[in-house]
Amino acid sequence: MGSLSARALWTGVFLILVSTLAVMGSKLTPTALIPGFLGLLIALLGIWADKRPAQARLALNLALGLAVLGMVGSVRSVPDFITLLTGGSLERPVATLAQFATLFICLGFVVRYWVETRRKT
Repeated sequence: MGSLSARALWTGVFLILVSTLAVMGSKLTPTALIPGFLGLLIALLGIWADKRPAQARLALNLALGLAVLGMVGSVRSVPDFITLLTGGSLERPVATLAQFATLFICLGFVVRYWVETRRKT
């Protein structure tokens, strides 16, 4: 499995784990399933990139786009996360932690993608 396709697969697995923990830590809501759905799509794109090398670039670019969307959708959790770190209280702390974890995991994939593509050129 190529480096980026493996990274996409593991990014998806970690996002699914975040979603699972968010559902276990609070009640089942549709928004708690968003990281899991995003992770499933990214993982499937990583598998596609590994199984079809001729289409790997397309699959990984789609995974990158989903990761960027995940980052954009989760960036609003940063102020709430800082509030949690400083000892403040929030109405839904589990949701804030899940959003921040999603942001961090997606950011890791985007940075790794950028590093790997710069290394090849």
